[in-house]
Amino acid sequence: MSLRLYRVGLGPDGGPSRQVHVTSETDVQAGDAAAPLMTAGEAILSIEEIEDDGSVVVDAPPAKSQAAELAPVTPGAAAVQNP
Repeated sequence: MSLRLYRVGLGPDGGPSRQVHVTSETDVQAGDAAAPLMTAGEAILSIEEIEDDGSVVVDAPPAKSQAAELAPVTPGAAAVQNP
């Protein structure tokens, strides 16, 4: 999969919101990428894929996929017997 550009709405439910931009392979991972930008009391209000015209500045790096996060401890590494 390739990275796509997303606009993520953050804010308290019913309160003022703000928009951040992230790149991600999926909309779920876009929420993961935006999570470090959230402040106390904020929630993800919306996630929308937008066209990348080259003018949007991304606010956070892509989130690691679950497979990438687990790679060091998945079967190949876990099956190795330590002496």
